[in-house]
Amino acid sequence: MILGIGAVVSILDPYAAFGRMASNFFTPVYRLGNNLLAWFAERADSYAFYSTEVWIKGWVTFGTAAITLIIVGILAWRNGRTYCNTICPVGTILGFLSKFSIFKLIFNTEKCTKCGVCERNCKASCIDVKAMNIDHSRCVTCFNCINKCKFGAMSYAPVKNRKEKSKSNNSEQGDFSRRNVLSLLGTMAITTVVKAQQLHVDGGLAEIEDKKMPVRKMPIVPPGALSVQNMKKHCTACQLCVSACPNNVLRPSNKLAAFMQPEMSFERGYCRPECVECSQVCPSAAIEPVIDADKSAISIGNAVWIKDNCVVNRDEIQCNNCERHCPTGAITLVVRDTDYGNSLKIPAIDKELCIGCGACEYQCPARPFSAIYVEGNVRHHSI
Repeated sequence: MILGIGAVVSILDPYAAFGRMASNFFTPVYRLGNNLLAWFAERADSYAFYSTEVWIKGWVTFGTAAITLIIVGILAWRNGRTYCNTICPVGTILGFLSKFSIFKLIFNTEKCTKCGVCERNCKASCIDVKAMNIDHSRCVTCFNCINKCKFGAMSYAPVKNRKEKSKSNNSEQGDFSRRNVLSLLGTMAITTVVKAQQLHVDGGLAEIEDKKMPVRKMPIVPPGALSVQNMKKHCTACQLCVSACPNNVLRPSNKLAAFMQPEMSFERGYCRPECVECSQVCPSAAIEPVIDADKSAISIGNAVWIKDNCVVNRDEIQCNNCERHCPTGAITLVVRDTDYGNSLKIPAIDKELCIGCGACEYQCPARPFSAIYVEGNVRHHSI
């Protein structure tokens, strides 16, 4: 956090982890189950279910969500609250502060029979009856041990001396050390998975090549994010905006500097000027609320034309998709050859009017890379 590297914090944050599991793991699994039911229903001449597209927004994020779910599940099954009191950064901070607490749970050695009831009922697994020790960095002071002890051998009282404090703090003896877990998650963060190729056909007759994401010098962040730096600083990678986006524009980033934070790309849709869904669900002020009237005036990027990819130059076919679908009129067609009366026309971009919505990039018929694409603005501004 001090170095400004949010990737590790984003992976460990429990709220963000839940958002990733819900949107990137459970949603595709749910849709696969729905499609399976639709397949069976169709065989029975029933249309109670219908197939939906299963879109995995990022294989790295999908794998991270699945692995997180497995790790949390195993830890909860074997050791209860291990994730909360050993891995979670909030638990780590609270564990550190607990070293200086005045009141702590303590054993009464004269009354304790070492029956183990307190240890079995400890939700944080922080009591070692044999050693008569309590790991206070993991203790959540639920008082289950006091309530279950029939002999009154447990009490919550001020710590009398420093020796008792040092004896009770023994967090490094747990089954899972923070260092090992952070190393494992760091390895996960830099792992890349090859994107799966999907097959699309037009009417069952001709194969249409999928669009590929262009290499952008500057990522595109949603309207309301204010700037790329503001997004990196405040985003917890909870994926709520990715789940809420109805246009399939937002997806988690695979770049280490902004790992699993949302970025925009326009292979499956474009950012419609009237849509403000992402700004309404962000819990961390990484995307500030935007109203419909302001959305169409916020410039998040600028369109760039690649003449070698354009079908006008490549195939000698007139195309006006980019001009026709631009919502702000930032693209106009101009004559390519001024000396030729029937010359084909090519797009000219007015950067003062372009808002970077990606309509031109999405509607461009060029494959696999669009002839016109959007570069993000470092800072958003109004046109």
